[in-house]
Amino acid sequence: HLSIRRQRQMCIRDRVKEGLRKDKDIIARVSLETGVSSRLIASVVIPEQIRFFTAEREVFKSYFEPLKILGSLSQFSLGVSGIKQETAVQIERHALDSSSPFFPGSSIAPLLRYPEGVTHDQTLFARLTDEKDHYYSYLYTAVAIKELMSQWERASFPLETKPGVVITLFNIGFGKSAPHAAPQLGGAPIQVGGKVYSFGDLGEQFYLSNELRDVFPN
Repeated sequence: HLSIRRQRQMCIRDRVKEGLRKDKDIIARVSLETGVSSRLIASVVIPEQIRFFTAEREVFKSYFEPLKILGSLSQFSLGVSGIKQETAVQIERHALDSSSPFFPGSSIAPLLRYPEGVTHDQTLFARLTDEKDHYYSYLYTAVAIKELMSQWERASFPLETKPGVVITLFNIGFGKSAPHAAPQLGGAPIQVGGKVYSFGDLGEQFYLSNELRDVFPN
């Protein structure tokens, strides 16, 4: 039974990687627009997708697996990286507020701007759940990463060399991001191959590995 479980986990991981490979051009675009590493964006998506497909294996087998695409909707979270709608609203507010410790710089707000006359909540939901175009899902992911890193940079604890910490912070959220000198990896527990990893650890392992290095070199 253990070997069957491991085979399933490997299948899920391979399909998630294939989905990221399909989205490489979108991720590259978002990386260029935001200045956030394409590999770091992918490293946030990897554990969320593995967690989703592990919990929803029947959904994966019947729909996503044959299409080799990433899941964009779970019970409480939206998009390929599992951003909640209220978190997306926070991301937008930080991008507009130059006094926020999370302010990512003036170049980000225009990327999130809404057309005149649209309903905010409905449009935001549509942005994060569009299964045909993951642009906004990756954009909000990258902006969240940039905002968290901005907070730690302002507090004189830069995270450029600590991808696992950034991935952990993305998972635990803005409210639990408290800059200090000795951050640890953590986040939601995810079982892979019969072993339990933290969200941050699993993401960092991908970031430091050679997996998809041809697509997301840095």
